[in-house]
Amino acid sequence: MTITNKITLVVATTLLFLCAAMAYAEFTVNLAFIKQEMQFQTNSAMQNLSAALVPILETGDLDKSERFFETVMNDKTALSQVTLQWLFNGDLQTWSQEVTASQPAPEWFVAFDLIQPIWLTKTISNGWADLATLSIVIETDNAYSTLWQLFRSFLISSIILITAATLVVRYTIARMLSPVKTITLEAKRIAKLDFSNAVPAPKTSDLSELTTAFNDMSSQLQNLFETLNEEISSLRKKYLYDESSSLPNRSFLIRQTESWLLDGDCGVLMLINLKWLENTDPKQGTKNFNECIRSMGQSIEHILEQTNDSLVARTAKYEIAVLIPSIHEQQAREHLRKIIRAINSEIISNGLPIANGFAIGVAERNTDDTVSSLLERANIAKNQADIESTVFAFSQTSQEHSQEQLDEKLVEALQNETFEYMLQPVFATASHEIQQYEVFARLQIGNTFICANKWVSDLSRLSIAQGFDRCVVKKLVTVLKCDKEIAPLSINLTSDSIKDPDFIKWLIDTVMANKLKNRLYFEFAEAIACNHPEDCELACRSFNEAGIRFGIDRFGQHLASVSFLKVLEPHFVKLDHSFIQNRDGSSDHLLLLKPIIKMASSLGIEVIASSIEYKQQLSKLPISNIDAYFGFISPPFALESLNDEMQKSA
Repeated sequence: MTITNKITLVVATTLLFLCAAMAYAEFTVNLAFIKQEMQFQTNSAMQNLSAALVPILETGDLDKSERFFETVMNDKTALSQVTLQWLFNGDLQTWSQEVTASQPAPEWFVAFDLIQPIWLTKTISNGWADLATLSIVIETDNAYSTLWQLFRSFLISSIILITAATLVVRYTIARMLSPVKTITLEAKRIAKLDFSNAVPAPKTSDLSELTTAFNDMSSQLQNLFETLNEEISSLRKKYLYDESSSLPNRSFLIRQTESWLLDGDCGVLMLINLKWLENTDPKQGTKNFNECIRSMGQSIEHILEQTNDSLVARTAKYEIAVLIPSIHEQQAREHLRKIIRAINSEIISNGLPIANGFAIGVAERNTDDTVSSLLERANIAKNQADIESTVFAFSQTSQEHSQEQLDEKLVEALQNETFEYMLQPVFATASHEIQQYEVFARLQIGNTFICANKWVSDLSRLSIAQGFDRCVVKKLVTVLKCDKEIAPLSINLTSDSIKDPDFIKWLIDTVMANKLKNRLYFEFAEAIACNHPEDCELACRSFNEAGIRFGIDRFGQHLASVSFLKVLEPHFVKLDHSFIQNRDGSSDHLLLLKPIIKMASSLGIEVIASSIEYKQQLSKLPISNIDAYFGFISPPFALESLNDEMQKSA
């Protein structure tokens, strides 16, 4: 409850008690007055009737008394019943009428029985003899009507008074506390790392001090986050970039290659020996070889700008490496032709001969490749191209299945919905209880199962990525509707789906229609957020408006700026597995990881560590900012075994 509502409630309650006390006092006074008035009316009526009846009684004329009371008993009198007993002969006369008030009181009000009818009896005499006994009854209808009218008027006045006073107090307090509301809105803005405006100082002195303190705090937070960003940029430049050419260095290449190989996707690695750079001489009008390397890197990056996670790095004085995930040999040859043209153009612009100016070795990823084996195969192919003067050479690859077999199997599995699904439990760091399940698909070819990360790029190439995502969502919706005890399931969406507003709308409509917004999560890779910021912003805004939880997968893979977190506002991020599975033993990436995690935590985003095989690995990470973890510490299991796994956990 807000401060305004609390104060308004207190004022309204106080006024209500005061009005209730005044109403009780007023009601008691009015009730006593009305009873007294009824008694006075009864006595007055008895006195007047007694005086008027003496002449009639002395004559003994029953007809006159009858005519007299027929005249007396009318709607203008409060008499409801009159009884006259003649004493000289014992005759008894009775007159009655139904007394109805013009504005009767409600039945529930009369039911309180606050006023009793008045019965009065008197013997009439002429001074020397008793003539008759007169009895009259005064009913309570008019008394109740009068009492109700007075009570209702007071009640209406009290309600108007309480309402008016409450509205005035509420308006006044709202005006007085408007700076607090402004500070609240500004605090929410600052929570999103938006430090664009300062809160204006209000006229109230005490709130002015609060505003000043808040602005000071905002300025300090801004400095803190700017320092974190500068620290991230400085560490990234120091450890991951070549100072001379401004290109990523060998360490960054190894780390990205490690991350890519762990993810299991297809792709190629190219090593380019730029031998012609040995002949550059600025004194003869050519560019410095470092400038040439920088220029070549920019040209190749431009060629690959539409390729997710591609990387151009400087690995030696006259050598650059190009990593292109998610492509096969055919697409690699298309990129290779453009890269060769870019290199030739750079050589010509320096006035040097093209022949024997460079050599390119290309290695397509094998299933069992490591970083070392992949680099070795690419280097052998590069040396072969150099020796044979063929400009480029491809390393031999060994694949378990042909590309045609995989493509055919993917299309068939999508049509028949025969994908198999695996669940990876995600545990809360504090309680070690299951927080969610990460879902991934796999495909069976012969006796071999191939996980989705090895063929997800093929889905886009075959233009069936959205169909695959729809298939997964429909399957999991059915599972969740059948069992309401299952922990939330998290689905990793493809780039094609994230970039399509129509698909996002279908996705949200499906979740809302099945009432699963708290049980079905979505996530997408950091590379998609970096390469398609506008599409991701639109999709994430739709998720947030619908109240659907979503996250960023492989967070920190690029060790770049995390400014996209402020825009996308994800609920959780999953750290790239290379932070744990670091085979070269380097700890440089951890220096960059800590400020990145701090930035995410400060925005209220849950941080989830991946690829955890045993709990001791968590000690390598800033555990205070790690909210959850998952990996082969609890191996994935088939969706069909979910009930058995839940019983084991219980």
